[in-house]
Amino acid sequence: MTRNNDLDPALAAKPPPVTKVATQQLIDDVLAAYPAKALKFRNKHVKPNDPTATDKECEVKSNIKSRPGVMTQRGCAYAGSKGVVWGPVKDMVHLSDG
Repeated sequence: MTRNNDLDPALAAKPPPVTKVATQQLIDDVLAAYPAKALKFRNKHVKPNDPTATDKECEVKSNIKSRPGVMTQRGCAYAGSKGVVWGPVKDMVHLSDG
Protein backbone atom coordinates (compact mmCIF):
# COMPACT_ATOMS: atom_id res chain seq x y z
CA MET A 1 0.00 0.00 0.00
CA THR A 2 1.30 3.41 -0.85
CA ARG A 3 1.48 6.35 1.49
CA ASN A 4 -0.09 8.72 -0.99
CA ASN A 5 -3.74 7.78 -1.51
CA ASP A 6 -3.81 9.66 -4.82
CA LEU A 7 -1.54 7.02 -6.34
CA ASP A 8 -3.73 4.09 -5.28
CA PRO A 9 -6.43 3.74 -7.98
CA ALA A 10 -8.82 1.91 -5.63
CA LEU A 11 -8.78 4.79 -3.14
CA ALA A 12 -8.63 7.57 -5.71
CA ALA A 13 -11.77 6.40 -7.57
CA LYS A 14 -14.51 8.99 -7.43
CA PRO A 15 -18.10 7.97 -6.69
CA PRO A 16 -20.60 8.49 -9.51
CA PRO A 17 -22.24 11.92 -9.53
CA VAL A 18 -25.55 12.22 -7.72
CA THR A 19 -28.43 12.90 -10.08
CA LYS A 20 -31.86 14.32 -9.45
CA VAL A 21 -33.45 11.08 -10.69
CA ALA A 22 -31.41 8.94 -8.29
CA THR A 23 -32.26 11.23 -5.40
CA GLN A 24 -35.97 11.12 -6.28
CA GLN A 25 -35.82 7.30 -6.33
CA LEU A 26 -34.28 7.31 -2.85
CA ILE A 27 -36.99 9.68 -1.59
CA ASP A 28 -39.71 7.49 -3.13
CA ASP A 29 -38.27 4.43 -1.37
CA VAL A 30 -38.35 6.22 2.00
CA LEU A 31 -41.86 7.60 1.50
CA ALA A 32 -43.19 4.17 0.48
CA ALA A 33 -43.30 3.26 4.19
CA TYR A 34 -45.95 5.93 4.89
CA PRO A 35 -49.69 5.30 4.62
CA ALA A 36 -51.45 7.12 1.76
CA LYS A 37 -52.89 9.88 3.97
CA ALA A 38 -49.53 10.72 5.56
CA LEU A 39 -47.74 10.36 2.22
CA LYS A 40 -49.89 13.14 0.78
CA PHE A 41 -48.64 15.58 3.43
CA ARG A 42 -45.02 14.37 3.66
CA ASN A 43 -44.50 14.40 -0.08
CA LYS A 44 -44.59 18.22 -0.09
CA HIS A 45 -41.73 18.44 2.42
CA VAL A 46 -39.12 16.33 0.63
CA LYS A 47 -37.88 17.09 -2.88
CA PRO A 48 -34.54 16.41 -4.60
CA ASN A 49 -32.30 19.37 -5.23
CA ASP A 50 -30.84 20.07 -8.63
CA PRO A 51 -27.04 19.68 -8.60
CA THR A 52 -26.78 21.84 -11.73
CA ALA A 53 -28.77 24.64 -10.06
CA THR A 54 -31.07 25.12 -13.05
CA ASP A 55 -34.23 25.16 -10.91
CA LYS A 56 -35.59 28.68 -10.66
CA GLU A 57 -37.45 28.23 -7.37
CA CYS A 58 -37.51 25.93 -4.40
CA GLU A 59 -40.02 23.09 -4.63
CA VAL A 60 -39.99 22.21 -0.93
CA LYS A 61 -43.06 23.49 0.86
CA SER A 62 -41.98 24.60 4.31
CA ASN A 63 -43.40 26.97 6.88
CA ILE A 64 -46.74 25.15 6.71
CA LYS A 65 -48.88 25.03 9.83
CA SER A 66 -48.33 21.80 11.75
CA ARG A 67 -51.14 19.30 12.10
CA PRO A 68 -52.22 18.57 15.68
CA GLY A 69 -50.73 15.38 17.10
CA VAL A 70 -47.92 15.13 14.56
CA MET A 71 -44.32 15.54 15.71
CA THR A 72 -42.41 18.09 13.67
CA GLN A 73 -38.87 19.39 13.69
CA ARG A 74 -40.19 22.67 15.09
CA GLY A 75 -41.73 21.36 18.27
CA CYS A 76 -41.51 18.70 20.91
CA ALA A 77 -44.02 16.78 22.97
CA TYR A 78 -42.73 18.28 26.24
CA ALA A 79 -43.13 21.89 25.13
CA GLY A 80 -46.58 21.19 23.73
CA SER A 81 -47.84 19.55 26.90
CA LYS A 82 -46.27 22.28 29.03
CA GLY A 83 -48.18 24.93 27.12
CA VAL A 84 -51.46 23.03 27.24
CA VAL A 85 -51.31 21.95 30.88
CA TRP A 86 -49.53 24.85 32.57
CA GLY A 87 -50.27 27.67 30.15
CA PRO A 88 -53.71 28.60 31.53
CA VAL A 89 -52.45 28.75 35.14
CA LYS A 90 -50.92 32.23 35.50
CA ASP A 91 -50.98 32.89 39.24
CA MET A 92 -48.17 30.52 40.30
CA VAL A 93 -44.53 29.72 39.58
CA HIS A 94 -43.97 26.65 37.41
CA LEU A 95 -40.91 24.50 38.04
CA SER A 96 -40.19 21.73 35.59
CA ASP A 97 -37.30 19.43 34.88
CA GLY A 98 -37.10 19.03 31.15
